[in-house]
This record gives sequence, C-alpha cells and structure tokens, in this order.
Amino acid sequence: MGCDSIFEFKGKAFGKPLNNQEAYERWLLMSSNSGYLHTGHTILFCEFTNNMKEIICKKKVREVISSKITFAKLEKNEIKNYVNSNEPLNCAGGFALEGRGGKYIEKIDGCFSNVMGLSLPWLRRILLNQGIYI
Repeated sequence: MGCDSIFEFKGKAFGKPLNNQEAYERWLLMSSNSGYLHTGHTILFCEFTNNMKEIICKKKVREVISSKITFAKLEKNEIKNYVNSNEPLNCAGGFALEGRGGKYIEKIDGCFSNVMGLSLPWLRRILLNQGIYI
C-alpha cells in the first residue's frame, strides 16, 4: 500500500514548501481560507508463487480521497512561530493536522484521517471488499 498527498489551494497544487519563506507566504494566503487535500491511495493484493521467489499481483485498487480544510485566521506572529518549528517543511501544503498545525485547522469536510495521509474508512472498505476483516 502507498499513499501521497497534495494540497490544492485556489487552483494551485502545493506540495512541501521548499523553505521557510515559501511556507510563511503560503500561510499568509491560507489564513482564513480553505483548500483541498487530495491523497492518492494505492493498494496491491499479491501472493507469492509456490517457490516463494516471485510475487504475483492479483489486483490493484487506486483512488483519490479529497478533504476540504478550513484554516483559522492567524496572526503573523503565529505563522512565523509555526514556520520556525520547521514542521511545515515536511508536509504537503505546509501543515500537519497531527502536529503543531492542528490547532490552526478550524474545520474538515471529508475524511479526517485522509488529512494525515491515509483514509482509514477507505482502507477498511477496500479490505472488506477483499474478504479481509480488520
């Protein structure tokens, strides 16, 4: 299984910020606004051959799950402090719900766990469709 995310803001794709200045400028724009986090999910259902030397892929499932993120109105000092934590440099869009950035997210429309990089309801549904109970 593999997943990766990208943040869409006003029609532009935001991956990880390249540096603190870019992260700061993004947060100035995102403050009091909304965007969409799109996470691509792929899971392969495979099995080993009888001699255990090869893997045969039986099925591949791919889907993009999107969640709308609404950000709080931030003061410039808050943005500066958050950017200086370096957390935004490691995250698509420049924020982490599960980290320090979580306090700046006012609302999520869609899948909560998708915002952290893996839609757990999606995973459950796909596994159940394969007869795998978790």
